[in-house]
Order: sequence, then C-alpha cells, then structure tokens
Amino acid sequence: MSGPNFALYYAGDAYSTAAKIMGRQSAGKALMKGVARRWPDGEIHGFGPNRAAGKTMAQQLKRDGHEGLVRWRPVPGDAVLEQVGAVYYPAPVTQDLAHIRNTRGPTAYSLFGVTHTLSSEAGMDSLSKLVLAPFQAWDGLICTSSVALSVAHRLQAEMREWQIEHVGATRFNTPSMKIIPLGVDAPACARTPAQIEEARTALGIKADEVAFLFAGRLIFHAKANPAVYYRAVEAAQARVAHPIVCIEAGVFPNDSVADGYRRARADLAPSIRFIEVDGADSVAYDRAWKAADVFTSLSDNIQETFGLTPVEAMAAGLPNLVSDWNGYKDTVRDGIDGLRIPTLAPGPRSGAGSDLAQRHATGADNYDFFIGRASMATVVAFEPLVERIVELASNPDLRRRMGEAGRARAVAEFDWPVILDRYCDFAAELGELRRAAATLRKRPAIPFPIRPDPFVLFQSYPTHHVGDDWKIEAVPLDDRGLDRFLGLHMARYVIDDQVLPEATLRAVHSEAAKGGQTVGSLLNGVGRTPASWKALMWLMKLDIVRAAP
Repeated sequence: MSGPNFALYYAGDAYSTAAKIMGRQSAGKALMKGVARRWPDGEIHGFGPNRAAGKTMAQQLKRDGHEGLVRWRPVPGDAVLEQVGAVYYPAPVTQDLAHIRNTRGPTAYSLFGVTHTLSSEAGMDSLSKLVLAPFQAWDGLICTSSVALSVAHRLQAEMREWQIEHVGATRFNTPSMKIIPLGVDAPACARTPAQIEEARTALGIKADEVAFLFAGRLIFHAKANPAVYYRAVEAAQARVAHPIVCIEAGVFPNDSVADGYRRARADLAPSIRFIEVDGADSVAYDRAWKAADVFTSLSDNIQETFGLTPVEAMAAGLPNLVSDWNGYKDTVRDGIDGLRIPTLAPGPRSGAGSDLAQRHATGADNYDFFIGRASMATVVAFEPLVERIVELASNPDLRRRMGEAGRARAVAEFDWPVILDRYCDFAAELGELRRAAATLRKRPAIPFPIRPDPFVLFQSYPTHHVGDDWKIEAVPLDDRGLDRFLGLHMARYVIDDQVLPEATLRAVHSEAAKGGQTVGSLLNGVGRTPASWKALMWLMKLDIVRAAP
C-alpha cells in the first residue's frame, strides 16, 4: 500500500503538545510520527476546511521523517477523497462534519473517529448522537478500550429510548464500532543500560534504591488522587529492605495544587524521598522515565478512558503497578506485565451520583468538581496496594520479567504502525458497507439542515434580488484599474484561493468590460459558480460594475 486508505482530518491542536500536554494531544502527536514511520515515502491525504493546516501537516510529517507526498482535500471533499474512501477524525466525529459530507452524498466517503475522555458533556453528547442523522452505518467509532465501548453502547441505548418515548422515532443509525487501542512510539520509548545509569546518576538515585515513577498530569481531582498511594508506599517501606524513591514527573496546573501535593507527601509519606520532575522540560521528563524501576498509575477518575502512560511504560520495559480501572483493564495483564489493584465505586442502582450529573448539567458544579467529586467516591484498595508495592520493590527478577513481557507486547501490539494497520482494516470494513449501500440505492446529496445558504435564509432582507436578465455595465476606472481596490484591506479580506480567488474577480471584471452582457451571460461566460457570483457582487459593491433590470 502506497499510503493509508483514509485521509487525516488535520487540526493542529489534536496532533501537538505545544499548547497543552494531555493524553489526547500526546496520542495525536505520536500518531503522526507513526504515519511517517508506516508510510515513509507514501502518499498521505489531509482533509479540513483550512489549506494552511495542510501545510502545517506536511511540515509535521516531514519533521517526523516522511519523504512522500502530502495532498490536501478541502471540505466538503472531492472525487479524490471519494476514491480514498474515508476520513479519520481525531475525536468522535461531529454532526456538522457528517452533514457536510452528506452535501456530496452520504455514500461519498466514510467518517470514523476515536474516543478520548467520555466524561465531558461534549464527549457524552458526541457518542449518543452517533445513532441519529446525519450519520450512516458506514460511519464508525474506534473505542480505545472495552470500557469505552460499553459507555458508548450505554449512551446510545439511552438516546434511542428517549427518542422513541418522546419523539416517536422508529429509525436509528447503527454506527460501526471497534476496539482498537491507542498506540505508542515503541522505538522512542526503549531504554539502554547506559541511558538508565546516566539518568539515575543525574537524579541522584543510588544503586540500592528502587524508583517508582508516576508520569502525567499532577492534578489530584482530574487524573489520580495520590493520597492512598502516599500512605501505601510509606507502609510498604517498613517491610522492604531497600529504600523506595518516588519520582513524580509532570506539570502542576497552579501553585496551589503543587503545594497540596508537597504537603500531602510530607504528612502521609514522611520517610519516602520524592523527586519532582518538571514535565514541561522534555530532557528532564525523559530522564525520569529512563531512571525508573517501576511505573505506577493509580487512576481513579472517570475522565480517564484509555490511559496512555502504562503502554509507554511497557514500551520502556518497565513493570506496571496500576489500578484496575478503565483502559488499564485491557492493557496491563495482571501478573504478566504488571499488577492491577482492585477498585471500588458505588453500584449503578445506588443513585449515589445522580446529584453530581444534575449539578454539572445545570452549572452548579463545573467539570473539575464533577469529576473530582466522582473521584473522591472511588476507592483504590489499600492493603492489596501495599502488598504489591512490597512485592515489586523486593523482587528485581519479577520487575525484569514483567518489564520484558511488557516491552515485547508493546512492540507487537501497541506500536503505532501496527495500530495504523488496524485503522486501515477498519476503514476497509466501512468502505464495504458504503459500497453495498450505494449499489442498493443511489444516495443523492443532502442539504445541510438549519445551515442553509445565507442568501436563502435571509432572502427577505434586501430590496431586490439580482436576476439573470439584469444588464451589466462596467464603470471606467483610472490608471490603477482594479488594483486600486484590491489593495484595500476592507475589500481584500474576503479574497482567498477557495471562496473568492483573485483570478475569478479579474475574469468577471474582464468579461463585464466587454459590454453587452447580462448577469446570466456573464456568469455563463466565466463559469457559473458560487465564486463567480460573489465576484460579481464584490465588483458591484464597490461600484466597479453596475447591474440593473
């Protein structure tokens, strides 16, 4: 295959950690590098409303080692995009994008997205609405974990039931959904003995010390509350001969949270040495990973859906100590490449969280309080955690075996080129569904409802509407000609190569200058398009061309 059988919807913030360092951005950045590794000289198609994004995409792929062609397909798509067959969107696909695709015909191409956090209002809405128009059965969703799939099914069932009860709906979309995990850049995560020694020396970690690493956002209400971990590691230290060192690598959102972490460490784990590493410092952050003996992430938060760092730990050859929570259930094999700690939460019939959902929906609690309150009602079992810390801290052979098993699995199952091949397989499955539907019945283009042509929606605003039979007259200009007006920012700001090309303006003006034209003959002469209409009106607005019945 010379390139993927799908185009990438390119929005820079989804593929870069420059603005923020979160799982979604980290995964997107690694995906782009994976594309460059999987198809180093292949043809990659980008898609989106802004051609400038296409240039950024090409530059990013080139930095990642891609030497092939990058082609841009503008919204709403074209014949080439329809031949490619599908568009990957770096989140659940939006209804607006599906409506836009449908303006070319609902079978023009498939759309598929991927889950990230599911606890936000936007996340829940996007999953539930996949069963409604304008989506089709050949549109899909990649669920990064089995729990993500279960949440999607649950939200969609609730949406169907509500629509049946309150609207009398009888027809629903059945989106294609498949579990495919997020990937990692496995080669980049690998560690050598020399790198490990250098990193431990730089961080002042002695040969007999066992380093437990947490890497990620340092935010107790939205990632993982470390209080039980601090208590457990303090209790474990009394049962372990070797000193335990805790590395916390990440970024605090503010000084208040940072102070909260430091006070909790001193109070709950006074005998443990903590090493704080700034996650915004890429060199220091990489050093923290290289120096560790064990990776730990005791997530207790509903905003976590997959959990990328345990897979990165596998790729680094580190054993995992994680909570039995969310996507960790799929990625960390208990007893093989890590240990999972049981978690507890109120049952689904308890009603314990009904007020939390309502308070968030009405704005009484913001999103941080919504997920933070749910986190404080989630338990990571204390005694099993202590036992597992003791087990890992005391047994270097166990750490080595688990690290080697995790590394082998990361390379075989989670490396981005491997994951991207699964994306291609999913796109191919969607294509089969789309082609079968197109064969059964021709699917014409569908206008975008409640987003009509503004000159249709607001047709009652003007005094008159310009008609095809109106006569055209070009107004004589001075020596500067059309350039006089093209130099005015207040007139030029709407000119671009997609909506209103300068070449179209000049062609319309040249045609009008011939004389003896009507609006209809002029537009037919230059090619009747939305751009030529707007060019004519631009010229009329500036009194360069006049038209009258």
